[in-house]
Amino acid sequence: MWTSKNREDTYIADRGLGGTWKISLHGDVAWRYAVTSEHMRDAEKPVLPTDHDRAPWKFTPPSFTDGRRLSFFIAVTRGAMLPETPDPAAAPILVEDRWDRMSIAEVWMTEPGAGLTDSHTVVGGPLPLPSGRQVWVTRRIVPVHGEPETGIVSAMVEPITHDIAGVSTPGVIIRAVRLG
Repeated sequence: MWTSKNREDTYIADRGLGGTWKISLHGDVAWRYAVTSEHMRDAEKPVLPTDHDRAPWKFTPPSFTDGRRLSFFIAVTRGAMLPETPDPAAAPILVEDRWDRMSIAEVWMTEPGAGLTDSHTVVGGPLPLPSGRQVWVTRRIVPVHGEPETGIVSAMVEPITHDIAGVSTPGVIIRAVRLG
């Protein structure tokens, strides 16, 4: 995650997706999950046709309440946690290796002078925006009911929006992919 020094923009991307996809939270207006313009310009075989809207998921920014807003979430199921070497420049979100818990990274924005409450477990930030707003990353763990996933071969990203799931905060769930 990073913020723009000159504009009210916050970006979220996975290094593993090779600069193909990113989440852009542009001020209070244009929030989207899109293929990067660099990928569309430079890739031999872009993931979307060149005449296709490169932002298939668009979000309405949530409102601020008491100077804070939960802006985006990234939830990861246990089965999607594949072995990988951590990036030394990243701020890891450590979680227990348990199938009955889901790890959630929450991206918060606060108005100038507002902060997060003691109930938030901050793992990154605050990152500044030109307006004086700040962007934070917190961690939350929620229980999951069901059985452990088996036969996992990969992971996929599932966008969650108001239109898809009726949620007030947009996000993604990283889910396990299994064959058979």
